[in-house]
Amino acid sequence: MIDELEVEASPLARWQVHWCDPRREVSWYAADPVLAGLPTLAEWAHAHGTQMGQPVLLRADGWSVPEVNGFFASARMRNASAGTRRKYAFAVSVWLGFLDAAGRAWHDADEEDVAGFKFWRMTDEANARRVAGGTVLDDLIAISAFYRWAGSRLGVSDPLARQQVPGPDPGTVTESFEAGPHLVRSKDVKWLDPAGYARWVDVGLRGLDLRGREIDGWRGRNSQRDCAFVDGLYGTGLRLSEWASVLRLELPADDETRTYYTCRPAEACAKGGHGRRFWMPRSVLADVLAYEEGERAAAVRRAQRACRYERLPQLLLVERRTRNRRLEMLMALLDILDCAMDDLIEPIAVVGSAKRPKKAAAGGTSVAEGVGDLRPRRARISGVDR
Repeated sequence: MIDELEVEASPLARWQVHWCDPRREVSWYAADPVLAGLPTLAEWAHAHGTQMGQPVLLRADGWSVPEVNGFFASARMRNASAGTRRKYAFAVSVWLGFLDAAGRAWHDADEEDVAGFKFWRMTDEANARRVAGGTVLDDLIAISAFYRWAGSRLGVSDPLARQQVPGPDPGTVTESFEAGPHLVRSKDVKWLDPAGYARWVDVGLRGLDLRGREIDGWRGRNSQRDCAFVDGLYGTGLRLSEWASVLRLELPADDETRTYYTCRPAEACAKGGHGRRFWMPRSVLADVLAYEEGERAAAVRRAQRACRYERLPQLLLVERRTRNRRLEMLMALLDILDCAMDDLIEPIAVVGSAKRPKKAAAGGTSVAEGVGDLRPRRARISGVDR
């Protein structure tokens, strides 16, 4: 997984944020004559203490800066949550990209650079991606943490000046950044009753006016997917990352006699790593199933016709879900197996369908007609020993 964050000030001011995956195996590593005699990626990671998901920042020219990446390999960042590491990585990458665009080195930055960074992030009309004060404050916190770490080890001075301001309680004093934004919303909560929420979905996601007609010039895409997702958040109370991590295999079977379903997210995806029970309304399940057999199935068909799945060098196929709620998966390297998706995945027909399709879902003519004839609840692995 690679995320790129670009600074609009200059085409040369791009820093990339990569995420370490020591367990990943690449087919070309052992075949490369230069890399063949070196340790594997997993061995390198174990020797240097690299963890899964650790950020690695690269400059626009592809070079790694050890001083910068040493911060993300420090004990403080290793003990931080995945969300904190991600937020700090993006904040530091934006700051470094801004300095590159301004022709400044990160170890020579001063208060003027911080003031210019704040202006560029919030006010500069040349920046098409201006942000609010809360985002800038988060950036300054991450940048300060980076320079405090670098100051104690590399002797680099912190460019963020601080000042004493009145605290939240009478007679107290707290410390803040001089370049900190003056207006920062501590909370931005909007309370909606069910009727207000339904109106918000119709207008904001479906593009409908108050009479239920489509708004002229509406350019929304994937409205069925968006509505199913926000309905899941509203109906279950799960967090964004928790609801986004739910797999199709984890959804309960549809039962018209039930109003709610008792579910449980994966512990690795739940906050704090502790799974808990949550209740899913049947309306939420119905929306997800409708999206699966509607827009999602159509998107899969388009990808199959364009052979996009065949161009993926590595696939993680879900084989089945065990009784103890674990998923059995198969790592498929199409270039090594010399096969296509059709040879690996055979769809499972919906209960009650007339007969099982003879061809796989990827490009088979037997399933080109009628999106609702197939519901891939699981993937059947076959032809692997080819």
